[in-house]
Amino acid sequence: MRRTLLLFFALMSSLISYCQTQQPQQQPQPQERLPQQLNVNFDYAAYMLSDKRPYIETYLLIDGESVNYTLNDVTLVSKIDVTMIFKNADDLVEFRHFIVGNPPLPDTTDVFPDFSDVQRIFIPQGIYNFELKIKDLNAPEGYDKTITRHEIIAIDIPQKQAAFSGIELLESFTPKRERTINLKNGYECIPYGKNFIPQDVDYLRFYVELYNVAAELGDLGTCSIYTSIRNAHSLRTIAGHSSNTTANALNYYQFMKEINVKRLPTGQYFLNIEILDKQNKTVCTASKYFERINPGIKLNGYAQTNKTLSSSKDYTSVDTVAIILNDMKMIADSTEKDAISKAITSADMILMQQTLHDFWIQRYQFDPDAALAKFVNTTNAARQNNCSPDQTLLMARYGIPNTIVDRSSAAVPFVVWHYYKIGNLTNIKFVFTQQNGVYTLLHSNMPCERQNEDWKSALFANGKMQDNDAEIFEGL
Repeated sequence: MRRTLLLFFALMSSLISYCQTQQPQQQPQPQERLPQQLNVNFDYAAYMLSDKRPYIETYLLIDGESVNYTLNDVTLVSKIDVTMIFKNADDLVEFRHFIVGNPPLPDTTDVFPDFSDVQRIFIPQGIYNFELKIKDLNAPEGYDKTITRHEIIAIDIPQKQAAFSGIELLESFTPKRERTINLKNGYECIPYGKNFIPQDVDYLRFYVELYNVAAELGDLGTCSIYTSIRNAHSLRTIAGHSSNTTANALNYYQFMKEINVKRLPTGQYFLNIEILDKQNKTVCTASKYFERINPGIKLNGYAQTNKTLSSSKDYTSVDTVAIILNDMKMIADSTEKDAISKAITSADMILMQQTLHDFWIQRYQFDPDAALAKFVNTTNAARQNNCSPDQTLLMARYGIPNTIVDRSSAAVPFVVWHYYKIGNLTNIKFVFTQQNGVYTLLHSNMPCERQNEDWKSALFANGKMQDNDAEIFEGL
C-alpha cells in the first residue's frame, strides 16, 4: 500500500509540473509610476553675429525622472508647456510659447533620461525683465503647479571694444556637417544645462565667442586666451587648472575647450576666461559660476613663488603691510590663511612682503599689481564708510557696489547693494539687515553667497513689500 501511495504522489507531482510548463508565461508589466513633481534647469547666453546683430540662446534641461508621461500606443510621451516673456520696462519685446517633448520611450521602460530644448531669439541690446513659466501638462491634479522664474537679463555686448559672449557649458562637442541649432564652428555643441559637475564627470567643457579683438588690439595677428578655474570665495586660481591658448586676433572668433577636473575638489568655482595682449595685459574677461562635487580630493597646499611685485616700493611699512595681510584673510583659503597668520606674527618685513607677493602673483599672474591696488582701494573704502564685517567681506570679493539703497529708518532696517555686473552675471543684489545693531547679509542672488527663501518675511509684514520697493528688490 505504501509503495502505491508513493507512486501516486510521484505521478501527481510530475503531472502538476507538466501542467505548469504548459501555462502561458506572464509578461512582466511595467511598474506604475507615482505622480512626479517637475524639475527643470535653465541657463542662457548672449551672442552677437558678425554683422553686430545680437541674440540670446536659452537652454532648458528637463529631468526625465521628474516628468509625467502618457501612453500613446506603445510609446510614453511628455508635454512640457513653456512660456518666455521679455519686457523692457513695461513694454513687451519678445514672447515665446512652445511645447517640449521627450524622445520616444517604450511603455515598458524604467529609465527616463533627461531631455533638453534650445531657443535662439534675436532681440535688441538692452536690459530685460525676463519671466519663464514651465508646466507639466500631463501632471495630475495637485501636481500641476507652474514653475515661474523672474530675473534681469542684460544683453550688453560692446560694438567696438573687445568682448566675450556668454559662456555656454557643454555636455559634448563633436564634428558635424548637418545644420542644427546646436551647430557651432563645425561642431555639434550639446548644452550641459546645469551648474554643478558630479564626481562621475571628468571634464568641464564650454563654448564662447570673442568679439572686436582686432579692433581693440590693432593688427597684432594673435592674442592669448587664458582659461582658469578660481575658487568662488577666495578667487584663488586652482593650481593645475589653467592654460593659455594662442588665437587669431579677429573681430569674430569661436572658441571651445575642455578642462580636466578629475582632481578638482568639491567646492564652488568660477570658470574664468581672459583675452591677453602680447604684453600679457588683460584686455577683457568673462566668468561662469559652477559647483563641483568630488569627495576625497583635496586642494594642493600654498606654494611660494619667490617673485616680487613691481609695486613693492608702495608697500614698505610694516604696519601698512600688516593691515593689507590681515584684510587678505577675508578672501584667503585655509592654507593661505595659515601662511598669512605666520607672516603677521613674525613681524619680519621680508617674510611679510614675500607672502604679500606670493598671494597676488598666484592669483593674478598677468597683472598682480593692479589686482592688489584695487583690493587695497576697496578695503580702505570699506573702512572709511564704516562697513560691517559682512559688507567689508563682500566688498573685498566683488568691489564697490554701483548703487546702495539705505532704508535704516524702515520698520525693519535694511540696506541693499546692487552690482550691475559681476563677471558674466548681471543685476546682482545683496540685502543686509541689522542683528544686534550690525548689518549682516540676509539674502543675495549671487549663486555662491547666502540665499534665504524667507527673506521677504524677515523684512515685511506678511511677506509683502510696498509697491514703491518692488524695483529695489527686482531680480531677487
